[in-house]
Amino acid sequence: MKKTILLTALIILSIACGSQKSGMSQNDKNSEKSDDQEYRDRFQNAKELIGREKYSSAILNIDHMTALQLNNGDYTPQRYKAMILQVTGEKEEANIIYQSIINATDASASEKNKARQLMLINNEKKAPLLNEINRLKDSTEFKNAIKVIEVPPMFPGCETLPQEKWNKCMSRGVAKHIVRTIDVDIAQVTSNTGFIRSYVNYEIDTTGHISKIRATGKNKFLNLEAHRVMAQLPQVTPGYTNGEKTVVSYTIPIRFTVD
Repeated sequence: MKKTILLTALIILSIACGSQKSGMSQNDKNSEKSDDQEYRDRFQNAKELIGREKYSSAILNIDHMTALQLNNGDYTPQRYKAMILQVTGEKEEANIIYQSIINATDASASEKNKARQLMLINNEKKAPLLNEINRLKDSTEFKNAIKVIEVPPMFPGCETLPQEKWNKCMSRGVAKHIVRTIDVDIAQVTSNTGFIRSYVNYEIDTTGHISKIRATGKNKFLNLEAHRVMAQLPQVTPGYTNGEKTVVSYTIPIRFTVD
């Protein structure tokens, strides 16, 4: 049995842009400093182009950055390039980059983990995408669903709360997970667009695991990041109806924005 709930929490991710590296000697480091500035400028341009979905131009900027050989263990630009390739259908090329990050001896554990997570999503066999989110907005099924789900899925600790707080507790748990897990620097791609919202539809199955994640919205790159984050949702207590475990579908909007 499958029921549907709209998760009402709106996650707004805001960041303050950019940190600068410490200054270098003006006497013998001018060329290096110039290259370093170009590296930062190129990446900022790439992010802005991603926000406008000008993916080919964004990749050109990242490739110019690579040519400067100023990586210094930062594989974020390469991950961005792989994500662009992934959402534009170049899956094999994306996997090559993800694997290179995973194998890199100077890549951080966090960067390696993100590459693994994105690679898993890239290799998933996709079911046909249904227009589930639009269908749910005014559906009778949605309006009645909360009433018939006797016990909704719950994060650990929610079970001790009064019944009227169960759904809110689940929403709060998901919201905290998103804030802890998402790469907030990715919000910089919205610097020229105000904000961009992704809608994530997913199910909590009868084992309490998340499944059938579908992220839709204006920007495919941000949809992929939203998908990656939700795929890391920890196991929860499954929902029950009539004393039996039931699959419950959720929809949550995530708004990416920059201060």
